[in-house]
Amino acid sequence: MKIKIAVTMSFVALLAMVVGSAQAAQTVRANIPFQFVVEGKALPAGEYDFVRSDNELTVRVISQNKGPSAVALVLTRLGQGIHTTQGDAHVVFDKIGDTYFLSELWIPELDGYLFHATKQHHEHRAINIPS
Repeated sequence: MKIKIAVTMSFVALLAMVVGSAQAAQTVRANIPFQFVVEGKALPAGEYDFVRSDNELTVRVISQNKGPSAVALVLTRLGQGIHTTQGDAHVVFDKIGDTYFLSELWIPELDGYLFHATKQHHEHRAINIPS
């Protein structure tokens, strides 16, 4: 019985370490040099944390400059295999006219997140996030 309890406690401790390290990797910070739109809300240029929710249905976009923040709804996940820089984090924006829309978020070791898709003519602008 003591061995079973010790094994269970070791497993729980290992699981807590894995979950803790995964939680740390779920937030990335980026300096966005232009105004952009998230779910219809315009956010000014500045430094933002992109925080993945535990349920993976939303990503919070939190201003580090005491400005407005927003919540981006995840439309779908994007397979890590299509990502050309799997070890790097970056944020992708769709530029339509003069407006940038938050489109994708890529966090190392995870599939990507798609927030905005358009059939309109647009350009992509990626902001690389240093590791």
